[in-house]
Amino acid sequence: MKPNQIIQLTAFLTALTKLNEPLPENIQIKLNDIGKTMATDVNNFNVDIIAESYPILDKIYQAELTAIDSIISQRNKGLEPEPLPTDPTQELTNAAMNSFNDSNSVDAAKKVVNSSLLERVRKFIIGK
Repeated sequence: MKPNQIIQLTAFLTALTKLNEPLPENIQIKLNDIGKTMATDVNNFNVDIIAESYPILDKIYQAELTAIDSIISQRNKGLEPEPLPTDPTQELTNAAMNSFNDSNSVDAAKKVVNSSLLERVRKFIIGK
């Protein structure tokens, strides 16, 4: 998985947990399709398309991307940084697939994505 995909996946899962209502059915179906695809090819997904098609989700997703980019920018100050990781944690991948394959991805994300997982992934992203 490319570093930007790890970042996108983290931001998207975080955004799902912040929604107060389930996704519209057409969006949920698209997300279920991504979940099925990830089961066979973890590198083949595009959550940007899902976020862009649902403005409420996209606003939160973009804010999460900005927050992660800010953390990475702090990491890049000073000495030459280590390269971003390319292997996602299995926990992140499992959380994404469990959430995406559920009939209500918002509720599923709230159950499987907790603050400690997100903190570990953010530390993973910045190399700590």
